[in-house]
Formats: sequence, C-alpha cells, structure tokens
Amino acid sequence: MAKKLALIYLCIDAVLIAICAYFGAVHVLNSQVSLISSSLIILASFLGYKKRVEKKIANADISAFDDVNENSRIPSQDEVANLENSRIPNENEAKNARNSRISNEKTPKIPLRLYEFGSVLSPLRLLAYVLLILAFFILVKKELFEPLSFLAGIAVMPISALFSAVFIKAK
Repeated sequence: MAKKLALIYLCIDAVLIAICAYFGAVHVLNSQVSLISSSLIILASFLGYKKRVEKKIANADISAFDDVNENSRIPSQDEVANLENSRIPNENEAKNARNSRISNEKTPKIPLRLYEFGSVLSPLRLLAYVLLILAFFILVKKELFEPLSFLAGIAVMPISALFSAVFIKAK
C-alpha cells in the first residue's frame, strides 16, 4: 500500500512539475519548495500522533477490556421471550422518558490538559512549520515568489490523499 501511495504522490508531483515547467523555472522552484515543506509538516504530524497513540496504548488499563467481554454474551431463549412479552410503551411515554432523561443529564466538562497538545506542539512539527515560513520569506526576499505555484505545491498532499482514498482499496 505504501508503494501505491508513493506512486500516486510521484505521479501528481510529476504533473505539477510539467505544468510549472511550462511557465518557467521559478514556478517549478516555488512548487517544489512548498511541496517539500508541506511533506515535512505531514511527516512530523504523523510521527507526533504515532508517538501519542503508542503512549496511550502503553498506559491503557487492560481491566477495562474485561468488562466488554463479560457483557458481550448471547442472551438465552428465556431472556429473549421475556423481552418480547414485555409491554412496549406508547409514543408519549417514550418522549416523556427521553425528555426527563435529557434534562437530568449534565453536560460533561472536558478538562483541558497540557499533554493533549503534545502532538500538536511537537518540536519536529513546529520546526517543519518554521521551515515552510522561512522558505516563503526567502522566496519573497529574492523576488522569486509565485503564489499560485507555491499553493499548488502545498495542494499536492491533499489531492494525493483524495486520489489514494479513491483508488487504493483497503484490505
């Protein structure tokens, strides 16, 4: 699958290079600088989130999974018959019960923890963003900046992800 994904990225990049080459070397430079910078951002994001998931798996509570196994048993025929014979509430009773249940529930507060921002504020990801910004300012200072080519280079990754979602079938 990684080979197919790399092939899609390379094909779209080759099309971008061909289109930008038609307009000149400055356009190729802009598109490739932004493509490399955005690729580094995506790689840094992937590594940060991978590290976060591995840390959560390492700290996971295994006993929480035991409860799922106990509750996932198949009901007996007697239990099924009792459920079928039980009285089905009418529509008004169901609405009243639902409304009272909703009004009794409190909205849970989501605690804002610093460790949840670990993958967002990872040093490697921040460095990749700094590299993108530096590349932008260097191109502007040298008067080589072409906005459409720069944005086209950044757009290669989302477009490639779209094509990979369409053309690569998961097993």
